[in-house]
Amino acid sequence: MTGRRRAHRRALRRRILGGVKMITNAEAHDLLGRSDAALSWSSLLKEGLLLRVRIAGNRRYLAFQFDLTNRRVDPRFVQIVAAARAAEWSDLRLLNWMMRPHFDLDEVPADALRDPESDVLAAFLREIEPECHG
Repeated sequence: MTGRRRAHRRALRRRILGGVKMITNAEAHDLLGRSDAALSWSSLLKEGLLLRVRIAGNRRYLAFQFDLTNRRVDPRFVQIVAAARAAEWSDLRLLNWMMRPHFDLDEVPADALRDPESDVLAAFLREIEPECHG
């Protein structure tokens, strides 16, 4: 990757991450509790189904991927990440999709996750569906 492309990618990453609420590792542990939820969280990290980013040397977690009411990682988001991995999407591409307004949802998908009735997963699956031309 050339220096120019690398700089462009860093600028894009900064712009996307600028609008995302982040939580620290300690906050994530407190949110999920330290029992079975923490164990499943560990397996989600190992399987790459939980997004975290490094900012100024510290790991941060995207707050929207957590279901605050049930104190867990949102299962719809776990499925979205799994589908994105299967479609060979980068974390940055997925994050960009999550932070842009979506026609089907009338808001950004990250915000739509707060509503248990929203069909964020279906919207994402339609997004990654291969196009078929006649």
